[in-house]
Amino acid sequence: MLQNIIVEELGGSVTSSGNYCTHVITGKARRTLNFCLALCSGLQPIFGGPTSRRQALWIQSTSVQKNFPVKRRSMVLMSPRITFADESQHILDDGDYQLKYKCRLRDAVARAKSNPYSLFKGYQVSLSKHIQPSVNELSLIIFSAGGIAIRDLRSMVEPAKTIFISCEEDMEEALLAAKMGVRTFTSDWLMNCVMTQELDLDAHQFAESL
Repeated sequence: MLQNIIVEELGGSVTSSGNYCTHVITGKARRTLNFCLALCSGLQPIFGGPTSRRQALWIQSTSVQKNFPVKRRSMVLMSPRITFADESQHILDDGDYQLKYKCRLRDAVARAKSNPYSLFKGYQVSLSKHIQPSVNELSLIIFSAGGIAIRDLRSMVEPAKTIFISCEEDMEEALLAAKMGVRTFTSDWLMNCVMTQELDLDAHQFAESL
């Protein structure tokens, strides 16, 4: 892609991994693995795509102006359908995100930037067998957010510092965890915490809500 060539000529690199990028180029804030990994890392501002009236490309414009915002060895996670004309004019303002999460995306980014890799710091997060997204994906997100993912409650160190993520299929395990003094939540709770970069431990617990 032309955008990839320009980024590399300016000293940047294009990556498909949210763990290693400094900028995310996308039109929407989606709960994808890469987006969550990038957000937890305290990435640089997330840029929204052009409307039908904004046909100029941000990366191409940047190459002409010679002021590409990332230095050598920096990474850009690019959506193949989105490019930009002017960084300052394309900070992502996602109305759907704000409606769903009751906060602005830029505020979540600010929280992540002030405390990167720390949303679940100090916590062990146990994942039940049938959870969705998959155990592997959630483990990567938890690690990126500073937590420790464990597969078995027998590995926990302290119940008060352990969170059990479960689903209806694993309700028996969730009830057991609750009896042990472990907080129990759903994967939706975990993803909402990641997307807003706020750890809501006062939310209704899964094992108590059914």
